[in-house]
Amino acid sequence: MTNTVPTCALRAGRFAALLVLLWVHGLAAAATAAPVAMVSDLQGKGALIAGGARTALALLADLEAGAQVELEAGSRMVLLYLDGSGEYVFSGPALIAVRPQQPQALKGAAAQKRSILGGKAGDVRLKPLGTVQGALVMRSVGGRGRIRLVSPAGTRTVEASPEFRWESEQAGLTYRFELTDDTGKTLHESELTGTSLKLPAGVRLAENVPYTWSVSARTPDGRRSSSSADFSIAPVSLRQQVTALRPAPAAPVSERVAYASWLEQLELKDEARGIWRALAAERPDDQRLQALARD
Repeated sequence: MTNTVPTCALRAGRFAALLVLLWVHGLAAAATAAPVAMVSDLQGKGALIAGGARTALALLADLEAGAQVELEAGSRMVLLYLDGSGEYVFSGPALIAVRPQQPQALKGAAAQKRSILGGKAGDVRLKPLGTVQGALVMRSVGGRGRIRLVSPAGTRTVEASPEFRWESEQAGLTYRFELTDDTGKTLHESELTGTSLKLPAGVRLAENVPYTWSVSARTPDGRRSSSSADFSIAPVSLRQQVTALRPAPAAPVSERVAYASWLEQLELKDEARGIWRALAAERPDDQRLQALARD
């Protein structure tokens, strides 16, 4: 009996130590798996080689350190590093290794390095686009029903007095609009037959305060439909930065992708959607851009 307890304790201690090692290893694996770069423009075809798998290269693809990209002859790719260090332009044929700090051309011509957002943003850091969109928590309730709230819905907005817009499956309805603040106090309500509304001049909205707006209507058969969404007004300093960094409509695709991705991580979804829509119109065959333009 005297040896039983120490032996059990020793085994338990080893088991606990093993669990700690596995946990630390898991954290390290997760850290190394984080994307370091994003394809911010792609013309032509290429392949992504990662983890023993080979897949077609796509615009907006997130690339981890250790991955390789093979570009076909005549193709062109812009690789944007998420730490803000720069973007790299490659022309095919080429084989590129994605390193933690910068890419390396294993075959083909070396990259042309450029500043992100034309150098206007300084050391801007970006997050993987998929991670940013998954983290947005602002509420948009009933957006897929008979009344779909278009904007501002689940976003921060750069408009100090935004225009509220919605869509309805049925025309000719009378809508009831209501705007409330974070205490539930009604700031404005009205009935109208159109599908957009501008607030009266006397209704002033504060920065960084969550507001909720709702639109409801009753159809001729007596059924009632309602949708609501949250939004907030971005602070004036951010609004000024958004204006300063906004690319020209004809700016390179990579610059507009970087700008829209930056807007997404700041929860400026409406502003970002305008950029995605313009890019989707230019690249109608790109399914990811089409999805971002609709979100």
